[in-house]
Amino acid sequence: MINALLMGIMNLIMGLVGVLLKPIDLLISAALPDLSSAFSAIGSMFALISNVLGFIVDMTGLSSEAISLIVLYYTFKLTVPVTVSAVKQAIKWYDKLKP
Repeated sequence: MINALLMGIMNLIMGLVGVLLKPIDLLISAALPDLSSAFSAIGSMFALISNVLGFIVDMTGLSSEAISLIVLYYTFKLTVPVTVSAVKQAIKWYDKLKP
């Protein structure tokens, strides 16, 4: 019963906030240009990069094993520091929360 009442109140508050913010949303959408052209340009840039990437890798003359080792090295180099910092942060939080 209380859960249904709280959900009703929250839905009412969200509806009122939506009504209050609708004019601001319309003003922002009218004042700023459309971003669809920017998104399509970004998509075409990634398509061009993906098309050219295979040609570039082929022109280097590296074997598939060498390319795999390079990718594994950079994956290790970029993920290990993030993992170590996450573990250090978890240990700090554990030390602060333990009684």
